[in-house]
Amino acid sequence: MRSVIFHNSNTAAQEKCRGWPQAWRRKQELRSARTSKPKILILIRVVAMHAETNDLAPSTSFSRAIDIAASRRATTSTLAAAADLSSLVEPSFSFSHRPGLFDEAGRLMLKNLTLPELEEWCLSVAGEPAKRAKQLYRWLYGTRKWIRNLDQADGDPQAFSAEFKSKVFSGASLEGGLQLQSVHTARDGTRKLVFALLGAEQGGPARGTHGTVETVLIPMTNRSGENLRYTACLSTQVGCAMNCQFCYTGRMGLLANLTTAQIVEQVVEARRYLAEQSVPIRIANIVFMGMGEPLHNYDSVMATIEILATGLELSRNKIIVSTVGLVPEMRKFIAAGTAKLAVSLHATTDEVRDWIVPTNRRYPLDQLLGALRESFPYDKRKGDDFVVIEYVLLAGVNDTLEDAQRLLALTSDIYCLVNLIVFNPHEGTPFRRSADESVRAFRGVFLTAGRPCTVRTSKGDDEMAACGQLGDVNLSARPAPMLKPPDALAARLVGTGAGTVATPLVMAGETGSGCCGGN
Repeated sequence: MRSVIFHNSNTAAQEKCRGWPQAWRRKQELRSARTSKPKILILIRVVAMHAETNDLAPSTSFSRAIDIAASRRATTSTLAAAADLSSLVEPSFSFSHRPGLFDEAGRLMLKNLTLPELEEWCLSVAGEPAKRAKQLYRWLYGTRKWIRNLDQADGDPQAFSAEFKSKVFSGASLEGGLQLQSVHTARDGTRKLVFALLGAEQGGPARGTHGTVETVLIPMTNRSGENLRYTACLSTQVGCAMNCQFCYTGRMGLLANLTTAQIVEQVVEARRYLAEQSVPIRIANIVFMGMGEPLHNYDSVMATIEILATGLELSRNKIIVSTVGLVPEMRKFIAAGTAKLAVSLHATTDEVRDWIVPTNRRYPLDQLLGALRESFPYDKRKGDDFVVIEYVLLAGVNDTLEDAQRLLALTSDIYCLVNLIVFNPHEGTPFRRSADESVRAFRGVFLTAGRPCTVRTSKGDDEMAACGQLGDVNLSARPAPMLKPPDALAARLVGTGAGTVATPLVMAGETGSGCCGGN
C-alpha cells in the first residue's frame, strides 16, 4: 500500500512522510479499501509537496496542510479532494474539540492535555505505553521539575530515551504559550505576575493573539502575621466580555480566550518564580478570579482543573471557580463536581444588577438563584459543599441596610457563605468604596441572623493587583462602554469623588483573599 501512496513522490518527501505517526499510517491502510486511489494520490501529493519545503512538521494536521496549499494557490479540485479525505486520515482524539491545541508548525502543545488525554496521545501517536505519559507528567508538573524541554531530564534515572525524545520533538511541544514579563510586589507582599502571550511565530498556539495577562500571588497569613501559603489568582481570558461596570478588566472587552496550556502555565511559572527567588512558601489555593469569565471559556478551564489536581497535586477543595452567573455552564460545572463554585451576585434587585452586571439581562436573579437553590439547598446542607456568594460593596449603590436584608432573604434557602468585597477604585470609575461603618453594618445583618459572612481583605491595590483592577484597557482598540445607571441611582454617582482610594478595611478573624479581576 505504501508504495502506491507514495507513487511519483521524491525520496526526501517519502522519508519525511514515513516519519509521520504510526496511527496515521495504520488508519490510512485500514481505510484504503474504500477510498479511491486517485484521490489518495492527490491528497498525498498536496502534503508531500509541502513536506519537501520543510515547512511542515511530521505531525502537521491535514487541514493545516490544506490551508498552506490554498495559500500557495493549489487548484480548487485538488483542495476539494484533500478536504474530502482529511477526516479519514487525521487521527481523532477525545480532546480535539478544544481550541489552541496546536502551534503554528502543527505540533501538539502537550500542556493542553489532562493525564488521560496524554495517555491517549502516547498510545495512538507515539506508540508508547500509558506509563510514559505519567513519567512525562511528573517532569512537567512535579515539585521543582517543571521542565521546558525533555533534555532537562538527562542524567536522572527517570530521564527519557532518545527514541521517545525524537517522537515528542517531531510532533509535540512542551511550550506553555506564556512568558513571564515582569513582577510587581505590593506593600503587603502581594505579587502581580505579568505574562506576555507568545504569538504563533514564538511557539505559541496557532492564530494566537499578542498582549499580556496577569496572575496574582496573594500571601495568606496567620494571626501573628506569618506568611503560611499563597493563593494564586488565575486569569482565563485576555479581557472579558461580561462588562461588569465596576471592574477594570471588563472595560477591555474580550480580546481572546486563553488555552488550557496558558492557564496551567500561570501556575507552573509562578512556582518556578518562587523557587528561583528562594521563597519557601507554597501555592496552596487556586482561585479563578483573575481576568475573564471562567465559564465563558468552559472547556479550557475544566481541563485546567484536572491538570491542577492530578499534575500539580492541588486539592480540589482548594480550587474555586468564580462566575457572574452563566446559568447553563454553571449547571454543567456543578454537575461535574470538580471544584468549588463562587457566584458574583453584587446586587439584590434586577434593576441594579442589569446595570452593574449586564449578564443579568440574560440570566436574571430568579433564574440564577433558582439554579443555586436546586444545587445547594439549605435543608440538605452537608459539610463544605456550599457555594460562595460574592458581593462587592459600592457606596450608595448596593450597600444599604435594605440591600443587606434583601440579600439575607434571597439566600436564606441556599447553603452558602456570603463574602463581602471592598471595592478597589481604578482610573475612570464612577464608583466609590463603601465607608467602613457601612461595611460593618451590612455584615452585622448576617451575623445577627446567625449566617456566615466574611469581608474580603483588600490586598495588592497599590500595584493594581486587587479585586477588579487587573488588565490593561490600552490593549483594547474598542473599550467596553459604561452603561447608563437607573435614574434613582444616577444622582448618587455625580460629584462623589470617583476613584478616591479609601483606607483598606481589615477585620480581625475574617477570611477571604484580595482577588482580583472582578468575578
